[in-house]
Amino acid sequence: MHVSSRLLRLTGAAIALLVGVALVPVAVAQDSVDDLRGIREESKRDAAEAAAAIDSLAAEDAELVEALAAIDRHIESQESKVRAATVAIRAAEDEAQAAVERAEQLDDQIASIRVRLRERAVDAFIGSEAAARDELDTADLLESSIRRSLLEQIVGDEYELVDQLRSAIAEQEAAEADADLALAEAEAERRELNDRLAELEATREEAERLRAEVQGRVAEWQSISDEIEAADREIAEEIRRLEEQARRLAEEQARQEAEARRLAEEAARKAAEAEEQANDNVDDEAGPDGEFSVTHRPVTGTITSPFGERVHPIFGTVRNHYGIDFNGSSGDPIVAAAGGVVLSSDWRTGYGNTVVVSHGGGFTTLYAHMSEMNVTAGEEVSGGDLIGWVGNTGWSTGSHLHFEIRVDGVAVDPSRYL
Repeated sequence: MHVSSRLLRLTGAAIALLVGVALVPVAVAQDSVDDLRGIREESKRDAAEAAAAIDSLAAEDAELVEALAAIDRHIESQESKVRAATVAIRAAEDEAQAAVERAEQLDDQIASIRVRLRERAVDAFIGSEAAARDELDTADLLESSIRRSLLEQIVGDEYELVDQLRSAIAEQEAAEADADLALAEAEAERRELNDRLAELEATREEAERLRAEVQGRVAEWQSISDEIEAADREIAEEIRRLEEQARRLAEEQARQEAEARRLAEEAARKAAEAEEQANDNVDDEAGPDGEFSVTHRPVTGTITSPFGERVHPIFGTVRNHYGIDFNGSSGDPIVAAAGGVVLSSDWRTGYGNTVVVSHGGGFTTLYAHMSEMNVTAGEEVSGGDLIGWVGNTGWSTGSHLHFEIRVDGVAVDPSRYL
């Protein structure tokens, strides 16, 4: 940012020196020219550094945005896995709880069977001797046989209860084993979940760091964009200042010519005729009623970007476009749109190699991003004169001509004059 600001100061100083050269003695003017050359070389070096910094910022921003998108995709994948692991843990815990409940139910069933077996054992022990005596004492053999049959049936029931007990114990052991397995699976899932959560937290921290870095880059781009706006305002003010200086010089010249006419009538008459002829030439190029008109299209290319608001091709934000862009190849000729005087021919922040021509009446034209310039400040040009060649200097995304028309330093739509 400091480089660009210094460029603006250097450019203003260079123009001021350029205009001031015509108003000082030759020896002093030479010193000013030398100073101007030094300022120009320094501004060119700083402009090159600024352009390289901008290119680097653009490349780094693209890499950061791509890396951030990849991290966001990874975070989404990890969050999906975390949700799946949470569901698996819940299912395993539910399964373990169900197995524990089955084991508890079987425990109650086993206790009940054991109680029944103890009751049968007590009944058998107490009733076996009396039953034998009753059987020996009975006089009815048939009744004795029935009693033996009933006793065998009771013993059979006890065997069935023993089988139920064994089956219940085996089922309980299986349920407990299922519960242990489900709990082990839940614990394994929980460990994996903790690992994923740790990785997810680290990834989120990296994403936040990258987002902060991207926001910092955006702030840098915004600062550069603001400086472009400031550069445009300075150009407008500079043009108004140069126009005022040119007007004062013209008044001084008119005063000297009037004095010359007083001293030599013939010289004054010839000077008046020359001035009248020059005014006629300006009027021919200015158009009806003294209004400015473009007599020559500056390049042969077509308009690729109109005047007004647009999405800036470098910064990606909506900005004012103070001129129109013509397409073209590097080295295509650029001609003056109308006759006038070159106000400046130098490097400008954002615009690169730039020529500004004054056409009188407050009208100026600006030609930017040139590869080379073919005119110097103070030089008179006619419409169609070669003033430079198409290039890709300054903040530009490709070879083209940026063309502006300004009235008293304020940018207007050039397409109205083409």
